[in-house]
Amino acid sequence: MGKRIWTTDRKIRSPECTLRRPAVFLAYRFFLLQPLRRTGRQDKWFRRQKSADTSGDTAAEETTSDYKIGIMTTTVSQSEESYRAAEMLMEQNPDKIVLATFPDKFATEQETTISTALSLASDPDVKAIIFSQAVQGTAAACQKIREVRPDILLIAAGYQDDSATTAANCDIFYHSNVPKMGFQMVDELSDMGAKTFVHYSFPRHLAWQPTADRLQNMKDRCAELGLTLVETTTPDPMSDAGTSGTQQFILEDVPRAVDQYGTETAFFGTNTAQQEPMIKCVVDTKSYFTYPSDPSPFVGFPAALGIEVPEDKLYDTEYMMNAISEKLAEADMSGHMGTWTAPVMTLFMTGSYAYAEAFCEGLTNGEKVDAEVFKQALSEAAGGDVDVENITDGGTTYDNGFYIMCSYERF
Repeated sequence: MGKRIWTTDRKIRSPECTLRRPAVFLAYRFFLLQPLRRTGRQDKWFRRQKSADTSGDTAAEETTSDYKIGIMTTTVSQSEESYRAAEMLMEQNPDKIVLATFPDKFATEQETTISTALSLASDPDVKAIIFSQAVQGTAAACQKIREVRPDILLIAAGYQDDSATTAANCDIFYHSNVPKMGFQMVDELSDMGAKTFVHYSFPRHLAWQPTADRLQNMKDRCAELGLTLVETTTPDPMSDAGTSGTQQFILEDVPRAVDQYGTETAFFGTNTAQQEPMIKCVVDTKSYFTYPSDPSPFVGFPAALGIEVPEDKLYDTEYMMNAISEKLAEADMSGHMGTWTAPVMTLFMTGSYAYAEAFCEGLTNGEKVDAEVFKQALSEAAGGDVDVENITDGGTTYDNGFYIMCSYERF
């Protein structure tokens, strides 16, 4: 298992299914708390920032520890990792965090999203609100908050509204570098030996420009490297079919695709709920899988591979990475899968919290957007370097919008 350096120039890189759902989500708990338990390097950075910012900055002098940070996250059924990360932050900071969730059918219940967000903002002690994942409707909710509380810092992590609307209504918005992931995935698949790449999605996801850009980048790289890309439409989890309908489709279609295209077929799906059945079927059919739509060792892998974590190794991310490698080796599947080394949904939550905390404590020079502090907060939360660049969408570059990329590791 080795870390791989990746750039858009691929020459500059180092070298029938059923679901089983063991009770593994508790394995998140210690890991999710770790980014908030500051290392000596983190404490030194925060002390240095506070010392610098309080040497004459009026805004910093007025800051107080008497503040709250609101978090609005998806439910367990939509993204377990996001919810568990928020839950653990709240356990770690019970007097500082106010937690709320988006409705499960957020795509059609925007008024509920707005109402819940305004409820968070109604608390005068709330000085920042984190939306993660910032699903459809978040920008509208932030617009309403700004009408009554323009002082609140609004962070949209994993944003899903269009970039222009999000930039206009949120102070900071960011996402994994979805377009570049298209190049990264095809490069890795080519190295693994895949010949066919099956892309699962549905119209709602493809209507979001970064997802459409990623698919186009996949097509371009597949054409360059000689892979065949197959687009397959699945049921939308927000439709009447629900999450179970999407998962059942994956369970049936992956074996069918392998029968049609052979074992040198790779799979990717744009929805979190698709990952567990996809990984399970890929192992059963001896095919290929790049990484989850939200790159993380905690998304899909533990349940799909039946990983039980011993008491003394609970919550250990490195242990989880090694456990996945061992399970895949036992199944003769080494080299067929990988993921990012920093779980992205957890990073969205903990990185956003670290920045919100810095803002509330006066460490951002009195500004809502301090790019350098934001980058530092992400790197500290990830426990390593995070590649951060401004979002450019439709020819417009957004100073308050960021794409992030973390290192890739093949199992």
